[in-house]
Amino acid sequence: MSTKQHNLPARIAEIRALVELSQAQLANKLGVSTSLVSHWEKGTRTPSGSQTLDLARHMGVALDYLLNAEIRPHFQPRTCVTSPDQDAIDRTLLDASMQVHYLDTAHRLAGKAPAPFSLCADFDSFDNLANITSHLRDTLKLNRRVTLDELKQALSEWNIYVFDWQMPWHLSGLSFRGAFSVIFINYKHTPARRLFTLAHEFAHVVFHLGREQTETKERMSTAVSLASCRDPIEKQANAFAAELLMPRADLEKLVKTSDSRSRLRDPACLEAVAQHFNVSRDAIFYRLTQLDVFRWTEKSTYFVGKFTPPAAPEHRVEDPKKIDRQVDPRFRDLALSLHQADKISTGKLAEWFFAPRHVMEEYLTELSSAKENAISEGPNHEEELAAAD
Repeated sequence: MSTKQHNLPARIAEIRALVELSQAQLANKLGVSTSLVSHWEKGTRTPSGSQTLDLARHMGVALDYLLNAEIRPHFQPRTCVTSPDQDAIDRTLLDASMQVHYLDTAHRLAGKAPAPFSLCADFDSFDNLANITSHLRDTLKLNRRVTLDELKQALSEWNIYVFDWQMPWHLSGLSFRGAFSVIFINYKHTPARRLFTLAHEFAHVVFHLGREQTETKERMSTAVSLASCRDPIEKQANAFAAELLMPRADLEKLVKTSDSRSRLRDPACLEAVAQHFNVSRDAIFYRLTQLDVFRWTEKSTYFVGKFTPPAAPEHRVEDPKKIDRQVDPRFRDLALSLHQADKISTGKLAEWFFAPRHVMEEYLTELSSAKENAISEGPNHEEELAAAD
């Protein structure tokens, strides 16, 4: 029996549990008996090739992920949050696990071992957070005012892959730390909110992931950040993100200037300060409550109106013009090099990028046209384009 066949029973049971299907429900989708699914999971019967393909399709995963995934994190929220998009959230968590597998596969096909993220820190107290954050800001060579692109680039240089995915509205971010580290942020959100989420997920990677949890004695490798989550480690990650993007010392200096405390209570001024720190008005408001500029109960005065979240997206990437911003650039270039070398198909590339096939084809066409134009305009222009890529 091959290694694939030997692992298949456990993989069927594992993925079936992830997608929350009973044996009877899966059997009904496949048009087989429940007892046959049970036999498959026990290893007493082996599904045929066509049945294995059907298993992958009806459980919503790639066949390669079912058969070959060696790194398959289980993204699971630590705190239950009800959402009308719960099915879409569960789908996104499974997609994230597959993306980690695709990263691993791409490196294996290229014969390149992914470099691990090496930094770790202890969140010993909120009182020492400013010192820890300052040290990490210096280590990553960040400016005092951090931008989204700057933080993405800094994390890339420290071997953290960042995917800017379209996700259900209530899902802010995901993070994984293992042989390599990955962060997912929600492209549906504003740049300011995505920056805060990226800093928040970075905190999970630094302080929480790869550590043994005292309550479970298990090593924590993933984090799922949902709106309105009150989990203690989420609060720590929020505190770190706030200090990284809105240093308390800078805010105290701002508040102490003449008349600034009263001026900050003007909504227009509050918005200007938020833009100065590249954060949302919500983020700066909550930060300033810690300096007694606002009271928590005043939030309704500054944030009025009812917001209706957009519908959950069908794909993680839907626009060929946004692939370069949404897909981690190092993974994108590695995958494209494998495609150029005929090691993966266009369909596989679309699968890896979580984009529809027609979007992938349009992207490749535009990429080819850009290279042809570069060649026609001369070698100097081609070298410039290559350097920009």
